[in-house]
Amino acid sequence: MKQDTLTETLQQLGFSQYEAQCYLGLLRQHPLNGSQLSTVCGVPRSMVYQTLNRLEEKAAVVRLKGEEGEPQQYEPVPPGQVIAHLSARFQATCEHLEEELNALTASRPAEVVLNIVGADDILRRASFLVRQAQRRISLMGGAQELAALEQDLKAAVDRGVRARIVSLGSPPAVQGQVVTYLGENVSAPTRFLILVADAAHVLIATFSPETTPTALWTENQTLAQLLSAFLNTEYYIVRLSNTHPALVREMLSQVLEPEDRDRYARILLFLEQQAEQQAAEQTRSRAEKEIRS
Repeated sequence: MKQDTLTETLQQLGFSQYEAQCYLGLLRQHPLNGSQLSTVCGVPRSMVYQTLNRLEEKAAVVRLKGEEGEPQQYEPVPPGQVIAHLSARFQATCEHLEEELNALTASRPAEVVLNIVGADDILRRASFLVRQAQRRISLMGGAQELAALEQDLKAAVDRGVRARIVSLGSPPAVQGQVVTYLGENVSAPTRFLILVADAAHVLIATFSPETTPTALWTENQTLAQLLSAFLNTEYYIVRLSNTHPALVREMLSQVLEPEDRDRYARILLFLEQQAEQQAAEQTRSRAEKEIRS
């Protein structure tokens, strides 16, 4: 990243231009006294010590103990510590602001539905919801999207969030309640992603090979409850079909309406193949037991 870009980024995080220049100058060469730093980073000598004092307040630089009579030297605080400090301060400010704004709200604000366009932006929003979840995540989607969320899902489970996931394809390597459906979904080739976080935040996305992926995000409580119930049902249906494919195929074929039979033909075929595979495995297992006995 170029010097100008780094300076602009630090300014976005609350640094002044002189503060950004001084901090970057010290990272490149340290320790330095004010006069030396002025030469290195281009901040006027008359402003450099004021700037260093402000950087001390930001916990971005430290003074070094030196010989009496020698110019005061400064050392940069490592970037990781600076970013962690800024992040914590920013988070605390946001939490305080949220409390103050909520206190001003006479009634509940109108619910907002945010439209999101583009796969990258959709996955960034999904990742944010997973990282912010505190209690429960309900999730259903294709292998490609779930793989992109795998690390955030692992971190969520590690901090105690309960995850229930229905994976359409290879599942993410996540501890929790995960079921996998390896057949072709009725919406294929369009993939979809449904995420409910803490029964409050909802993201619904479609990924079509023919159009730009789109999604909507909302905090509508009713929709969150409905989708949570839907995902629970899907979880148990997939789990049941994996365990008893012949039974599920028979039950589904009996209740399908005529107009839906073409749409569900591939699912019925997949369940039939799963049942045949399961029966073959059971036959082979019995034969092996008889041989051993």
